[in-house]
Amino acid sequence: MFIEQKQRPAKVSRRDAEAKLVECRNKFLGFLRKRLRNPQDAEDVFQDFCLKVLRNHASIKNGERLDAWLGITLRHTLTDHYRRQATRKAWADAYANEAKLTEPETEGVDDTVCRCISVALKELEPAQIELLTRLDLQEEPRIAIAADLAVSQNALRVRVHRARAELKKRITEICPLCGGGRFMQCGSDHSLKGS
Repeated sequence: MFIEQKQRPAKVSRRDAEAKLVECRNKFLGFLRKRLRNPQDAEDVFQDFCLKVLRNHASIKNGERLDAWLGITLRHTLTDHYRRQATRKAWADAYANEAKLTEPETEGVDDTVCRCISVALKELEPAQIELLTRLDLQEEPRIAIAADLAVSQNALRVRVHRARAELKKRITEICPLCGGGRFMQCGSDHSLKGS
């Protein structure tokens, strides 16, 4: 009768863990890409996985294989990612719901709003309409608009000034009250003529 001697494997060194990560990088990324829609998310999870491995490689129990430990750690890292993602989504949903609750009620307001501005805006040149819409309604930065139109900041400033002056002129033609700055006091009956 022979007595079996159990060989206790030595603890895994950092160098062994690094070598295994480099060797199996494509395999690990392939696993993550199959489960995540976004390749960047897969890269991020892989980075988190590498950090976990390098921080905790010494915790591998005697007799446990490095490959099995890496597989378990990779699945745990992916699960952590899913949990963080679900938490972020829950917070975003809660924030959106909170924003809806704190928004002022706008239903029914449209019936009493003066339409003079929108009527006057429709009478402008298409380039002026686009410029004022992007700048004042969509609040795009002037730098982005100037770059998109391939003009300098000064040239854009002049175009905006001219478009606003033309809009004011059209508003005054449509409604003297609104042209004088007394919006919402005109009753909007005359603005329907231009529609």
